[in-house]
Amino acid sequence: MQARNEEARFLLIARERLRPGSADAYSENEIQIAAACAALNGPHPYLALVSLLDSLDVWWVNAFASEVERDGLGGAYARNEPLMTRIAPLGRRKEDFRETFTTIALTRHPDVDGRASLQIAGARYLIVSTSTEAKTSGSAAIFQSPDGESFTIATAGSRAGADEAAGRFDQAATILGVQTQWSFPAEAWVRADPDFWRSNPAARIRKWT
Repeated sequence: MQARNEEARFLLIARERLRPGSADAYSENEIQIAAACAALNGPHPYLALVSLLDSLDVWWVNAFASEVERDGLGGAYARNEPLMTRIAPLGRRKEDFRETFTTIALTRHPDVDGRASLQIAGARYLIVSTSTEAKTSGSAAIFQSPDGESFTIATAGSRAGADEAAGRFDQAATILGVQTQWSFPAEAWVRADPDFWRSNPAARIRKWT
């Protein structure tokens, strides 16, 4: 996500609903996946988040500057055989820890959001509001799903900022906290907030902090 200082035009969001009582095992598994990506040159940064109101609601966000980058993600993973050998069994283990899994592909809607971009560097929270009608909301970026659902997404560097951003939305918003230990960050994210990312495997292995 903005790994190459390019604007995110497309998002791929995955959501997992964890089984009650599985959080610790799930976390250990995700830490291993993140460490493998850091050590074995994962092809693309990703962001892990958890709802502040529901710790079993986990979100994963990949962002892309182009359709070519987005559509090539699966192939980029497949070509990295050492990485796939390490993470494939960890990926299969996730089935033991979750009740549901959904994905959605989103496309930027710049004619509505007034060219507001999704700023991940420095963000500790994402604020997401969904609607069937796209509406501007300050500095939030607007993305749309294939069926026309709009996702208004803002970022914040503090809980107070997240609450303020959520208050600007027309309807109830989901505030998501970034989970550094599960994420595979871009260098730009780490350099923008090194204290926050210090415990992340990629930050340690690549010495970005």
